[in-house]
Amino acid sequence: MSTPSAKSTQTTTTSGFAVPDLLRMRVSEEPGRTVMQVDGAATMTYADWDARSNALAHGLLGSGAGRGDVVALLFGGMDWVDYAVAYMGILKAGCTAIHLNDTMPAAEIARRLAQCRPRGMIRGSGQSPPARPGCWVRTVAELESGVRTPVDVRVGPEDISDLLYSSGTTGDSKPVRVPHGNLTHGRGPEAFAQFGDPRPLIVPMQLGTTASVTTTNVALSLRATLIATRPGDVERMAELIAAHGVGSVMVNPMIAARMVAARIHERHDLGSVHTLASAAAAIAPALADRLLAMFPGARLNSSYTEVEAVPGVVVSTYDPARPLSVGRPTPSTEVRVVDDQDVPVPDGDLGRIQLRCAAPRRRYLHNKQPPHDDWTRTGDLGYIGDDGDLYLFDRAEDAIPTSKEVLSTIVLEAAVYEHPAVLEAAVFGVPDGNGGQQVAAAVVLAPDGTLDDLNAFLRRRLPPHQVPRRIALLSELPFSPNGKVRKRILRDRLRESAAHPA
Repeated sequence: MSTPSAKSTQTTTTSGFAVPDLLRMRVSEEPGRTVMQVDGAATMTYADWDARSNALAHGLLGSGAGRGDVVALLFGGMDWVDYAVAYMGILKAGCTAIHLNDTMPAAEIARRLAQCRPRGMIRGSGQSPPARPGCWVRTVAELESGVRTPVDVRVGPEDISDLLYSSGTTGDSKPVRVPHGNLTHGRGPEAFAQFGDPRPLIVPMQLGTTASVTTTNVALSLRATLIATRPGDVERMAELIAAHGVGSVMVNPMIAARMVAARIHERHDLGSVHTLASAAAAIAPALADRLLAMFPGARLNSSYTEVEAVPGVVVSTYDPARPLSVGRPTPSTEVRVVDDQDVPVPDGDLGRIQLRCAAPRRRYLHNKQPPHDDWTRTGDLGYIGDDGDLYLFDRAEDAIPTSKEVLSTIVLEAAVYEHPAVLEAAVFGVPDGNGGQQVAAAVVLAPDGTLDDLNAFLRRRLPPHQVPRRIALLSELPFSPNGKVRKRILRDRLRESAAHPA
């Protein structure tokens, strides 16, 4: 049995910092630096962030919240500054944050509140509280006291900063307990210089999500100003890139597809961008090629991880010669591919991907995993290639078991995107009527594209059992806030509507 060559040597370094400690370090170095700009307008410096979050922490303590209590955040739109102030104030008070937003169904908000039982809720000024929140509700303005000095609360790396929810693309999202030391791992003063590019970074993320938590924490380590934009407005993103000389842009499959469809490079100068960064889901190679053609001189960097595994991560730079490679783990991350009994499989064999990191471990709120087991089960299938890279085959729940073989929707989507008229695509399995599954797809086509042409293209490109038997033509795909296609919704739609026969 060979040892997977994508495995890194795990270090034992842990962080002695809590998240507010990182903010205090940045204030001591660069109090007047602009840390965040919202859609090219409202701004916040490190000093502002520190002083206002101190005031909010005092207000929280005065409202009866204390160390270890859960406090909910309910924000939406572009209310990034108040969100960041409220979030940091919760952490400074020794409380734990859960993150909600105005796009969540009321039933989902109620479910999360029932699971996490917050002591209080901080809402954006434009947000209406749930009908029965089960806790007190205040705005940032109502909680900010006149006292801007630090609160007398000790917050350590072992304290729980957040209850973050998994993506929920294949099932109900679940709450994950995140220690401060997990978020600050490897991010002390010596690490600030690693993120020294001063050119702005655009972050088109949805507030009140795991992505907005990551964005807010990343802001503590960057030299660059974060420019927050609306997730789906690629035209506005392009305007800001040109106006501010943006160096890096966060993308996901939804943003990549819509940038390409909108042909934003024909109206805006994108030449300042040197890095496109993706962390949500795989971007199909043909789509990546089209995207990079619009950003001359840029590279596409990807990060593979799970909410439960962060900061354990596998990173790569897109290489057309190895388009489906996920890459290799960071120095503090280990990767292994195992069988159903958690026994490592030889390189090249398909198995279940697991990650482990030297940082303090994230664990489910209702944890059933043995405490001594530090491996995160990603729910993904993959293998270690001859080149030593990790290759992602598919989500275990998305892979399609046919009578001939188990098919990868990632590979099939890559084939669909090769058709020049395909703007958005998703492949998934549906019942075949014989107890198995068959291939189905949903696509968004350019005005000059037809289903007949796409079907003919796929028949030439794929073996017969891999060609979608049913294709739904949509005006847009249902994406989650982090840019992943919600395939459960597509399966339901295909059952309920008259799909186009392939």
